[in-house]
Amino acid sequence: MPKLSLPVAKLVRENISVLMTYAFSRAPLENLVEKTFAGEWKQFQETVFVLSEQRAEKACLELAIFLRYLDDEEDLSGYYDRETFQFGQLEFQDGSTKELKLREVANKIIHAVGFEWDLTQPFKPKLVCISRDTEKWIRARIDVVAVSAVCGSLVG
Repeated sequence: MPKLSLPVAKLVRENISVLMTYAFSRAPLENLVEKTFAGEWKQFQETVFVLSEQRAEKACLELAIFLRYLDDEEDLSGYYDRETFQFGQLEFQDGSTKELKLREVANKIIHAVGFEWDLTQPFKPKLVCISRDTEKWIRARIDVVAVSAVCGSLVG
């Protein structure tokens, strides 16, 4: 059976690196800009915040595609669903929630209409996927550290 020639596990790790860097650098950069730069600094603001957020969103989409591929090939979710990892929560209109499995993380990223970041807890950043179809789910709050622990440990 043919397989991709791409180093998929390495590509997953590269995208996790981008997400972790973005999630853990955003608040310190905001603090730096607030304390150091007076005035608008439009181009600088775009460079530091807008471009990095766009790169993080691109990394999210690439991560989801590669993660789904690896899950199809290696059954990652079959292994990690038995572990105690908590990858995040899915929120529904009625206020109920459901724990996300690893494969669902990829699916929610792929099917999101957009992304937000919840960086209110400095050591627990969350990627928030906004639903395209709010009748099924409203948002998914993905624990970036938990996903990174699994994906950052992949061999290949």
